[in-house]
Amino acid sequence: MPRQLDLFADEIPEGDQQPQTSQATSLKLSIQTDRLSPAQQQFNKLLERIEKLKNQLTVLQQVCDTHRPVFHQKMAPLRQQQQKLLREMVLWLDRRLQRKGLTAAQRSGAAMILCELSRQLVVEGDEEMRAFYDKHSDMTFDEMEKNSAEVLREAMEDMLGGESLSDDESLDSVEEVLRASMERMKEAEETKHEARQAKKRKKKPSAAQLKSQAEQADAETALRKIFRQLASALHPDRESDPDERARKNVLMSEANAAYERRDLIALLQIQLRTELANPDAIAKLAEEKLAPLALLLKQQAKDLDRELQICRQKARQEFGLGRFETVSIFNLNGSLLRKVIAMKKELAAMQHDFQHIEDDKYFKRWLKAQEQSMNDMFAEAMFSGEFDPFGR
Repeated sequence: MPRQLDLFADEIPEGDQQPQTSQATSLKLSIQTDRLSPAQQQFNKLLERIEKLKNQLTVLQQVCDTHRPVFHQKMAPLRQQQQKLLREMVLWLDRRLQRKGLTAAQRSGAAMILCELSRQLVVEGDEEMRAFYDKHSDMTFDEMEKNSAEVLREAMEDMLGGESLSDDESLDSVEEVLRASMERMKEAEETKHEARQAKKRKKKPSAAQLKSQAEQADAETALRKIFRQLASALHPDRESDPDERARKNVLMSEANAAYERRDLIALLQIQLRTELANPDAIAKLAEEKLAPLALLLKQQAKDLDRELQICRQKARQEFGLGRFETVSIFNLNGSLLRKVIAMKKELAAMQHDFQHIEDDKYFKRWLKAQEQSMNDMFAEAMFSGEFDPFGR
């Protein structure tokens, strides 16, 4: 067994660089004779927390990857059928508006419905529907896009205190305005952060702040030293054997990636794989050296928790779950079943309309029902806070 090295050494002597002979499966501290100290217990709890979060992320990804093909298999044909029927409705309304027999209000309502349906289809990629929107709308689709972008731009500039989103770039689409707005908000937040930091630097720090700064500096030093130790041991130019050089190149790439994302556990596991350290070496560390590692683990756990929340929210949006609904196979399957039933019901209603819409009396009742339905959907979206005035 090679001699175990100081976890915080900056370099590893040439004679101590050993080939990989085993791979650790756990960094959890254990001592045979004495009880673990509070610092060691905290270290273990943080490892367990991180392992749990990583497992939750893995399970979430597996659940989504398993459900995604099923979701698209069930929904894609229904959506294609829906788009086909919407397209047919646009074409029928266009023909019907060329005939007489409608009041001005009815013609206006039919044109509004035609424009909304054709807009949806254009957004989904059916460019041919753009011409029908332009034909029956007071403004062209492109003008509507520019107008929506301008409305959003004015709102965002007001929110940003009147600052222009762009001095030398035309923002003609909602997407461009949103992108520029995000950049401006990020810049504004960075400016505020720098101002707060400058104010803090001018103000004499409290004892608690000084302690926190010192702990953070120790944590950064610990992470940097562990990485430097690995970089020294795994430097490929020091290896004459081609296979060993290739192995070290792989390990060094892993170490670089782990250091970039501040993944202490990955760095320690690489140390174990290269036999530069073992769990006993960590267990024997003095508490003042174990504390920086614990702080790094706390930060890693916080980052993982934030990543997990973001991934959960993306999954809810992708598969149509409620804002706070648990992302599970049971809930995903239940939601998909409800969506399929609702879509089939909607398609059946659309097909029924096509069978009877040639009758003018039925068509005029249908127009009134559609306008009421659109008003109800608008009111519901406004009440729920999910209204998007730009139809995105």
